[in-house]
Amino acid sequence: MKTIQKLTLTTDEQAQTLSFKEGYRIVRIEYLVTEKRICMWVEVPLRADIGDVRKTYVVKKTHEPVPAEFQHVYTAIDLLKPEAFHIFELPAELEATKPSWGRWRASEQEREVAA
Repeated sequence: MKTIQKLTLTTDEQAQTLSFKEGYRIVRIEYLVTEKRICMWVEVPLRADIGDVRKTYVVKKTHEPVPAEFQHVYTAIDLLKPEAFHIFELPAELEATKPSWGRWRASEQEREVAA
C-alpha cells in the first residue's frame, strides 16, 4: 500500500530537512497563497519495514545565488504577485556537513552587507 503526504516548505531561505520513506516520489509542488507556503505532495509506501530518507531543501527567489552543487527540484509561482520560489535539494555530502552550509550562508550575507 501507499499514500500521499502533504508537506510544507517555508520561503525564508533556511535549509529545511524533510524525512521520507525509501522509494518516495514527489507528485506535485505548488505555492499556496492562502498558507503563504510551498506545499509538496509526496507518494510514500506504507510498509513498516522500509527505512527513512532525509532530504534537505532550500527555497530561493529568482536572481538569488545558489551553489552549483545544489539540485533544482521545482519552481513554485505565487499567482497573486509576480514572484517565483525555486526549490533546491542540497547534495547528501553537503547535508552531512551542515557547518559548511552555514559558512556559505554567512558569506552570502556578508556580501549583501558589503554591497
